[in-house]
Amino acid sequence: MKIKPSNLVETYKMNPVEFTKASLIAIFLILFCCVPVSAEDKVTVGILPFTVHADEGMNHLDKSLAKMMSANFEKDGAETVVLDEMPAGIDLGYKKIQEIGIRYGVDYLVWGSVFMAGGRLSIDAKMGSTFDSKTPDSFFAEAKGVENMFSAVNTLSREISSVIFQKKFITTVRLEGNRRIESDAVLRILNVKSGDIFNPSKLSDDLKKIYKMGYFDDVRVESNQQDKGVELVFIVIEKPSVRRVKTSGNHVYEATEITEVIRTSTGSILNIFKLDADVARIKAMYTEKNYHNCDITYEISPLDNNQADIQFVIDEGNKLRIETLEFEGNQYFSDKDIKKVMKTKKKGFFFWLTSSGDLDKNELDQDVFRIESHYKDQGFVDARVSDPEIKLGKESISVRFKIDEGLQYKIGTIEFKGDIIVPVETLEEAIKSSTDDLYSRQGLRSDVISLTDIYSDKGFANADISPVINRDMEKKLVSITFNMDKGSPVYFERIIISGNSKTRDKVIRRQLKIYEQELYSMSKLQDSVKNIRRTDYFENVEVNTSRGSQDDQLNVHIGITEKATGAFSFGGGYSSEDSVFGMISVTERNLFGKGQILTLKAEVSGNSNKYTLSFTEPWLFDIPLSAGFDVYNWGKEYDYYDKESRGGAVRLGYMIFDFTSVGVKYGFEDFDITDVQDKYTSVDAGHYVTSSITTSLKYDSRNKRFNATQGALHSFSVEYAGGPLGGKIDFTKYVAETGIHFPLFWKFTGLIHGKGGFLDDKSNDDIDIDFEKFYLGGINSVRGYDWQDINAGKNSDNKIRGGEKFVQFNAELNFPLLDDVGLAGVLFFDTGDVFATGEDFSVDSLYSSYGAGIRWYSPMGPIRIEYGITLDDTEESTAGDSRWEFSMGSSF
Repeated sequence: MKIKPSNLVETYKMNPVEFTKASLIAIFLILFCCVPVSAEDKVTVGILPFTVHADEGMNHLDKSLAKMMSANFEKDGAETVVLDEMPAGIDLGYKKIQEIGIRYGVDYLVWGSVFMAGGRLSIDAKMGSTFDSKTPDSFFAEAKGVENMFSAVNTLSREISSVIFQKKFITTVRLEGNRRIESDAVLRILNVKSGDIFNPSKLSDDLKKIYKMGYFDDVRVESNQQDKGVELVFIVIEKPSVRRVKTSGNHVYEATEITEVIRTSTGSILNIFKLDADVARIKAMYTEKNYHNCDITYEISPLDNNQADIQFVIDEGNKLRIETLEFEGNQYFSDKDIKKVMKTKKKGFFFWLTSSGDLDKNELDQDVFRIESHYKDQGFVDARVSDPEIKLGKESISVRFKIDEGLQYKIGTIEFKGDIIVPVETLEEAIKSSTDDLYSRQGLRSDVISLTDIYSDKGFANADISPVINRDMEKKLVSITFNMDKGSPVYFERIIISGNSKTRDKVIRRQLKIYEQELYSMSKLQDSVKNIRRTDYFENVEVNTSRGSQDDQLNVHIGITEKATGAFSFGGGYSSEDSVFGMISVTERNLFGKGQILTLKAEVSGNSNKYTLSFTEPWLFDIPLSAGFDVYNWGKEYDYYDKESRGGAVRLGYMIFDFTSVGVKYGFEDFDITDVQDKYTSVDAGHYVTSSITTSLKYDSRNKRFNATQGALHSFSVEYAGGPLGGKIDFTKYVAETGIHFPLFWKFTGLIHGKGGFLDDKSNDDIDIDFEKFYLGGINSVRGYDWQDINAGKNSDNKIRGGEKFVQFNAELNFPLLDDVGLAGVLFFDTGDVFATGEDFSVDSLYSSYGAGIRWYSPMGPIRIEYGITLDDTEESTAGDSRWEFSMGSSF
């Protein structure tokens, strides 16, 4: 730092301590030399009224101008006195004006005139000292129009201030010494600007700003005195550019892995702050791999042409893992119990396969909340857990928690106060907390959600449920009071659907359980979203709510993303029932955007050919009445005969409750039985006609049709053929089925499935309808046994016959194998039997099997591959026999 008569120089070096000392000295000397007025003798300025020469109505200019000048002078450090009226005798000369200054006790006086003509404004001003007989200084400013008067007054005020305070204007601000960094990039961050009054105290802040940019090793400022003011020159010495970045001591990471993470690179300007950040990034890399004692530094090697090489010096240290987890203060829970709720684990035997022993400070902080929550869920209302104490040793890490358990509380009383809109009993049933239970913070949160849902379903979407807890430390009881503030009822104002370019609005709206202008209901809104998703027309369904036109109105926005509902598929494979098969189908599940389903399908295998055309209208007459028809041609080679059939059906179904529907179907089938092997079957060759009506009742709440994980399927059907309906076949068939899917643990789910049937054969004695009777065996009934292995035995002619009754039970344990692609595994146990009319049901006669398999919902449809092992002998197989079975596109 140097001070010359002609210029001022300030320097900002790299050392902050030296800079601070130098800055203080420089500022002191600058203020001492350049500012003659002391703080104790503050300058006072009197502003006399300006004479206005302007059109009528502009006389207010004198007061506006005086206020502006007063504000500017006070900003520069002066005190001001503004005279509202000119005292008498002011036109008598300068001496009279000085007398006014003496009268009001001011150091300087400012007066003048304003002239406005032709849209131009000019200001003539004079400034004189009260105690100096020196001729007053004259000043002039002009502006185009009154709207620019503010700028003119500011210029005039600065000029007057420069004389009063003996200050000068900054004429120019320049940057010297920069080669790579643009001048504008530096100058635009500075406080000092051209045209400002020179104030040396502001220079230190600007020097700091330039240095903090990180591009310069040295920053100085020089002030050059000029006739019209002061020129400021900021002189910089740029930091070198980086020629090369190197690493040493690294073995865990390759050099390229490190250079990909850091910000310093070849050609960049050497920046100390950036290098420090790079050190932190490298250290974080090593910490991720448990090198917590690593030491990272850098070395700068200066080169010619203002360049430098950077080398990061790495001392990796040893790989550390947590080998000790300690707890202090825990009495109720053992160390083992607490460790179970933590994500952080100490080093285990298989640490090289698992993450046990890894130190993740973020996870460790979360463990504090997990431990604390565990205590609070077991009645310890005041439990506190300290921040973990981490000790990094040379070979291992130890972590210690301090626990203050406090008292354990049970729930004493539970009360509900405020707006009670349902019976208290209903509220009590909705919550899980009850008297004499241990207090649980998580349970209390769950109770608040349950109570809020009740109020939301009654239309009070803004209900506020606030639990208040009072402790009785002597009895160790907690009383809970739920304060119920229902707020105002909220109504659905508008339901806005967007994103459906193909699907008609009414197809979506008919799935909704909410209606415009009805009371808000959260459960109905959630059910509506489920119904829309269940249509399977959309990739994504998003629901948001917004305030309506009034506080008690709510708009529902349903945004959907449509997906392709038309499908052309083909494939082939092998089935244990149909041997080699091929399939081709064309399906549109949302025909013309109306939700109608049209399918044309051909299935060809080694012993079966089936062609089907189906159509379904799910909402006939815009009510939940489904209608459809099926037409088919089916030829199949059974083990002991062939069947060629042509037929069709007309279907009606109606949704009577959620998930519950009733249906009726009329079916007509014309078929021929040929190539009968009389030696093995009692089926007779010939031409037959079946005319039947089937009624059904079905409940289906499964979350998925294939590989369901929750929900149930129950159905009961009665098929009546013959009689007044015509045809040679006359029977009544009853079939009941039930299945329940339920979660077990982790991602394991269970299935209990049962099915049974009864056939009342009323056909003529000379017609044997074994093809309508029941058989078991195969992938869809009792696995491990071949199709028709389980039957009603043989008739008097020693021929296999079907049964008039059957029962079937299946138990499954399902679990995911590859969750992302929908591949699942299954373990199963099957049992069942078929009975003739005169036989009684007997548990001892059931045929059983067990096994395992995999299931996959492939792009071509659901695939099942299962391996069953028999437990009982039949006519065709013995206990211990096993079979691989495969199917595509079917499941029970």
